[in-house]
Amino acid sequence: MVSLNFVKQYHSSVIKALGEDAKQVNAKVGSIFADNWANTAGTFKNNTEFAKSFEDFLKNQIEFAEFVKVNCDEKNYTLEIKGCAICHGNEILRKEGLSSACPIVQAAKYAAVKKIKRNVITKGVDKPGVVGECLIKFELE
Repeated sequence: MVSLNFVKQYHSSVIKALGEDAKQVNAKVGSIFADNWANTAGTFKNNTEFAKSFEDFLKNQIEFAEFVKVNCDEKNYTLEIKGCAICHGNEILRKEGLSSACPIVQAAKYAAVKKIKRNVITKGVDKPGVVGECLIKFELE
């Protein structure tokens, strides 16, 4: 059984240990996630196929959340997440007045750039419910 307590403690501890380097390392972790997926994902006929493949990777390979839904049309690209282990680590950081870090945001951006060759603008991360729920919103240029 995977321990949520371990993941949240590990994530918050690594981000604290990295200090000023945390932002860069978080982006690098996200790019590695995206590369791991992109290197085996093949090509896609459309953005719907891209979204399904990336969603499957996040759900079945990364396994960081209980629920993941990826949607991508020609302009809007979103990730709906529930039961995220990373968010719980970020909550520890927030309570200590530190900046949070989410490699999934970076992974999603890199994945779209690599596989559908579109520039991605982060439009925000909504936190509609309990810790572990978010809606990550992007726009494709």
